[in-house]
Amino acid sequence: MTTEDTRALVLRMLQDAGATGDVAGAVRNLAGPQFVVHLSTGEVGGIELGSATAQELYLSVPDASLTLEGMIVENDRAALQFQLSGTNTGPVRGYPATGKPVSIPFCLGLRVEGNAIAEIWFYFNSFAPIIPTYAESHPDELV
Repeated sequence: MTTEDTRALVLRMLQDAGATGDVAGAVRNLAGPQFVVHLSTGEVGGIELGSATAQELYLSVPDASLTLEGMIVENDRAALQFQLSGTNTGPVRGYPATGKPVSIPFCLGLRVEGNAIAEIWFYFNSFAPIIPTYAESHPDELV
């Protein structure tokens, strides 16, 4: 893959996700047959794990809006930096909802193979929704 091919595929994924609001669906439509997702928790799996993770994030912040803050593409790799903003009304990774506005930074790393997404690395700060609440209830501790 050339850098231009990779950029075109990543932009197509972003356009599809923006048009439908379904990031997992956009990835699924462009995923290769041996697609692998790597989570920051160490979990590794296929499209089902990626979809379940996206679903959990959307259920925890149902009014989420995504802002693409940066993108770097070189050869068959891409790195994307996002900011997710909304209200935390559902649990995140076992932590209860705070009911408060949140801003969660996350990054995607992608590897493209044969005009399809072969791998995604998904890194997000799952503690972002609970840190303000914890800090309020523990004012004498550093967070």
